[in-house]
Amino acid sequence: MRGVRCTPLVLACLLASSIWAQSGVPATATLPGQLPGTAHGTLPGTAHGTLPGTQPGAPLAQAGVRVPDLVERHCGGCHTSSESDGEDVDGDFDISVLFDRQVAKDSDYVAQLTLVVQRLRARTMPPPDEEQPSAVDRRELAALLSQLAPVQPGDRVATVRRLTRRQYEHTVRDLFGIAWHANDLLPKDSPAHGFDGQGDVQNMSPLLFEKYHDAAAEVAAAVFADARAAQVLPDGKPLATTLPPLLERAFRRPVTSDEVRERVADAAALRKAGLTEQQVRHAALRSVLISPSFLMRAEFGAHDAPAKLSAHELAVRLSYMLTSSTPDGELRKVADSGALLDPEILAAQARRLSRAHDGRRLADDFVAQWLGLGEVLTATADFRRYKQIWNRQLRPSFLQEALHYFAAMVRQDRSVLELLDSDYTFVNPVLASHYGLPKVEKGFHRVKLPDSRRGGVLGMGVMLMTSSFPLRTSPVKRGKWILDKLLDSPPPPPPPDAGELPKDDKPVGKLTLRQRLEKHRESSRCAGCHATMDALGFALENYDVVGRWRDELHGQAIDTVATLPDGTELRGPVELKKELLARADDFVRAMAKNLLVFGVGREIGLADEPELQRIVAATRAGGDRFSVLLTAIVSSPLFRMRDPAAKSENAKAIGGQEREQR
Repeated sequence: MRGVRCTPLVLACLLASSIWAQSGVPATATLPGQLPGTAHGTLPGTAHGTLPGTQPGAPLAQAGVRVPDLVERHCGGCHTSSESDGEDVDGDFDISVLFDRQVAKDSDYVAQLTLVVQRLRARTMPPPDEEQPSAVDRRELAALLSQLAPVQPGDRVATVRRLTRRQYEHTVRDLFGIAWHANDLLPKDSPAHGFDGQGDVQNMSPLLFEKYHDAAAEVAAAVFADARAAQVLPDGKPLATTLPPLLERAFRRPVTSDEVRERVADAAALRKAGLTEQQVRHAALRSVLISPSFLMRAEFGAHDAPAKLSAHELAVRLSYMLTSSTPDGELRKVADSGALLDPEILAAQARRLSRAHDGRRLADDFVAQWLGLGEVLTATADFRRYKQIWNRQLRPSFLQEALHYFAAMVRQDRSVLELLDSDYTFVNPVLASHYGLPKVEKGFHRVKLPDSRRGGVLGMGVMLMTSSFPLRTSPVKRGKWILDKLLDSPPPPPPPDAGELPKDDKPVGKLTLRQRLEKHRESSRCAGCHATMDALGFALENYDVVGRWRDELHGQAIDTVATLPDGTELRGPVELKKELLARADDFVRAMAKNLLVFGVGREIGLADEPELQRIVAATRAGGDRFSVLLTAIVSSPLFRMRDPAAKSENAKAIGGQEREQR
């Protein structure tokens, strides 16, 4: 933290607390910028911050004809009423109340609004037998309704974050050029909103503080044991000269003369106490590594506009999102000059960093958590039925296939829709044999697939095994995975007395597993969710527990035919992928939302939906390439602003109060 001396007493007070305060500084006006195919912050064909037929700043309930007409056309037939016609509305819900600002003050308004948007996005509304909105109309409807959500300044400020174990390791590597692994020294990070590194659930207990002391001692010893790394604080040069560049890199911001002077004074006191020069340098480095400015990622905002991120805070947010590490030399340079605040330079740096390390750091940290890929390393299959599980290289190979695939997509700037379907994958000798593909040399290689069945993440062993049980596949788990991970439409948890499904796929009497699942759906409480989940999962039944293709199960032909609630019939993985590609907007939104959660460090909620829909529109207009999606994200106020919701007139006042309290 700026101007805070890193003495043990201060550290104990700051770090040992288990409560991390969330700052609430309001924001200024939206920053200008350019998104591919659109003006920044707009949908194609709209003015900034508006939807067709509305006036900026006008109450939505009194907007022009276009907005109510869009709602009326797709919702009004069932969910609007008037005293003159006397007709009841379906489900006792009149959608017009959402536009009533008096109703907006009710406690259940946000919950009601959220449910409407969820059903719109999940395509359960309008009902399948009614006219369906086009992709653009559905996108505009979601943005329009989400704009009604009440927002208060400070609601969308990310909580202070602590470096995760992976980020700590990468930061040490990039600062000193040494490979240091925390192993069991630092605990596993707790996730929130799908990712670790979220300040909402991070704490700093006294025990964890001691662990960071131990880690700092280990890292310092490793640094001074390496002749090249030790040059960060070399012998023969005064600390007053060597400390400033180290502090600026470690603290990820400019440092004050007081911060340097205090450490130099501490070093002099240690020499006076009889410590050797080597011990003094060790102590100086340890003090850096246990400083809150190193361990924590705090965002205070720009001095003249606290609702905006400063250039250095923007650099840190960008670097840890894309490389899970501290800003490199080039990024620090454009942050020092302030040029990073230019949207075009920010976008260029984002594209550069995403390709750093061949795209693997983004794959290893972001995509592995988003899709739950690491779970395959602990997934199990019955070794008597699936003897391939004896090969200890199989599960790690499943994981590496997906990571190589995503990294190549980023590195080569391919369409993000290739995560859903493609004509290639990456295999090593283990996977080539397992999938029945031609032999390859040692290592992972991109190979062309012989047909359309396996391309994309749905044909990868990592997804198929983690969504199975040891003795059988699970259409329910596979369908839920698709809804949750790929479409961001997770079904609600099952009721407590929903019952259990069999753990084996052997027929019981005359009932096959599928027939038992269909019987389970007969309950009205279960049918709503299972109708979609099961249909998606049944389309993948040709893949067994360990991801091999099969045409029969227990002597009977595999039945992959399933019908979605809207009447769409799926016949296996190829048609499933076509259906998901038809919902490309939903997939792009899911990916954008998850990358924002990962990068910004907070939940992306209903109030963020209009901007999220604009990111989707820009990505689709730009051909769905990864660089277009990334540019749209980092150009968005959701990424650039510390508080996207704050009022400019309050920003300076609140920001000044906050600084006085530091």
